Amino acid sequence: MINIMNEYTTYTKKCLNNYMKYILDKHYDKGIVNRYIDKYIDVRYSNYLDDDTIKDTLNKKITKGISDTTTSLEASLPENKRDILKTIERIFKYVYSLDSSYFLESHSKVIENIYIIREDTFKLEDTGFPNTLLKMVREDIRKRKEFLDSFSSETFSLVKTKLNKSSNLLRISTKDNIRFPELYSEVAIEKARKKDSINEDIVTISYTLVTVEIVNNLLNNNFSNIYYIPLPTSIFGKSTKKNRLLSIIDNEFVLEHINLVVTFDAFKKYKNEIIELMHRGFIFTVSLDKTFNYCSDDLEYLEIFNNIFMLKDKYYYKDMLKNGKLGKRIIIVDEVDE
Repeated sequence: MINIMNEYTTYTKKCLNNYMKYILDKHYDKGIVNRYIDKYIDVRYSNYLDDDTIKDTLNKKITKGISDTTTSLEASLPENKRDILKTIERIFKYVYSLDSSYFLESHSKVIENIYIIREDTFKLEDTGFPNTLLKMVREDIRKRKEFLDSFSSETFSLVKTKLNKSSNLLRISTKDNIRFPELYSEVAIEKARKKDSINEDIVTISYTLVTVEIVNNLLNNNFSNIYYIPLPTSIFGKSTKKNRLLSIIDNEFVLEHINLVVTFDAFKKYKNEIIELMHRGFIFTVSLDKTFNYCSDDLEYLEIFNNIFMLKDKYYYKDMLKNGKLGKRIIIVDEVDE
């Protein structure tokens, strides 16, 4: 299965390297440039640098991250390689604009500013530089857009149920518009959809569509949405298929925005596997089905989950909300998977 976020960031790194190679000319050093690119990617797609800057704008975080990279490199590089660092830092202040996912009027101005830095620092007079770099940027924007658009589907679409007032918590299911022959009843069609193999294939489509939405969110500086998507119980018995499914979302920038939903019954049966996945960075929400026993050791297991899906009509509803360790993790839903 293709990991869309991995592919996207790998291509982005390649693009930024090409820009810097063209801009810096004979002063280009791949090792140095990659240090700046790696820092930029980490901050740009996580919206995080450190706890001290958590309330800063994304642009400020990127600027500080680039500055920190210069400081780190100055301490580790030989003196003859340090002179280029301040120039690279100045240029990298414009990389955020070059890495846009849209064609912007500001591209020409940004490239003109880079051209001035290049001319002043390296005494390189190349009147064709701005137009060539602009063509490179716009071609890369087109290719990245085509890549993301290639995963769109006319047959399947995401159904998003809001789980909170601010609507940044979204429970996901997938809708299809497949037309079945009239001789099939709705009951038969629904029964077919719930077969393990078909359900697993539909969930695979869900993971792909959710990942594309997350990538687009990050490109538009939306870092708040969290998507709750099911991890089918049936897939735990199919190691290869499970690994392929999870490989779609196995990226640090994507995993920050996904909660895998498992039933409590699935957790009891596959506890070790689920805990191992948690150690690998996957975040889980548990859905309290009929197998959950409030008056037992079951309660202690809930502490390892990020969130808890619970029905309002359960006898333990009020006690759970008052629980100091668990109360804030509970999300009341209209239905839980059984």
